[in-house]
Amino acid sequence: MEQRDVDAGGDERTAQVLCIEDTEDDFEAVRLSLERHLDMPIAVVHAPTGREGLHAMRRRQVDVVVLDYLLPDMDGLEVMEIMRREGIDLPVIMLTGKGDETVAVKAMKRGIHDYIVKEDLETEKLSDSVGRVLELTMFLRGHDAVLTEFHMPGKRRGTLVILANILTASIHGINKTMLVHRTNLNFKTVKKYLLFLLDNDFLSVHHVEGKDMYKTTEKGLLLLQKLREVKQYLE
Repeated sequence: MEQRDVDAGGDERTAQVLCIEDTEDDFEAVRLSLERHLDMPIAVVHAPTGREGLHAMRRRQVDVVVLDYLLPDMDGLEVMEIMRREGIDLPVIMLTGKGDETVAVKAMKRGIHDYIVKEDLETEKLSDSVGRVLELTMFLRGHDAVLTEFHMPGKRRGTLVILANILTASIHGINKTMLVHRTNLNFKTVKKYLLFLLDNDFLSVHHVEGKDMYKTTEKGLLLLQKLREVKQYLE
């Protein structure tokens, strides 16, 4: 397994991209595409087999996985099945050959964020897809200490869905009791989410007729847009 850093610069916020791809030329195409088009520091880690890719996910921090469908030891769907069994909850972008739409549909049903046909690697499709996911995951990395209060390992998607639901319900203003009904959570849990969103200026609170009303801020609307853009990742 080989790590190739692209403008890493020692920044602790450097995004970690794991590329599981057995063909050297295709890996280079992935690396060059991300290097040319992503406007953020990234480190690209190369794993040539599904087994080595899974090992990398278990032992190091990874933000997004670029996964080839055809690998020498297993296919991409088998890799995803092992990830599911082991609770490895990472966004996956699958690489397929032209005409593999059936495989792509199966992969989408199993939770991949997106798929890219290999002949499009020289375009910005891959970097656009990876960039959307990284914007969200890099935000989350900066708030991991708080977010871990809300979810068990492997359950981050549920946390993000709840955040999106609260921000959506609060666009026009809502009180805590209505949020409890809308989210189907208890008051104690809703309070934790509200404190997180308020502390980070994603929500504002206003006193109306003796009640606290919560409303999504402009910053919160931007976060909600990011969450919606990676809807497939959240489901």
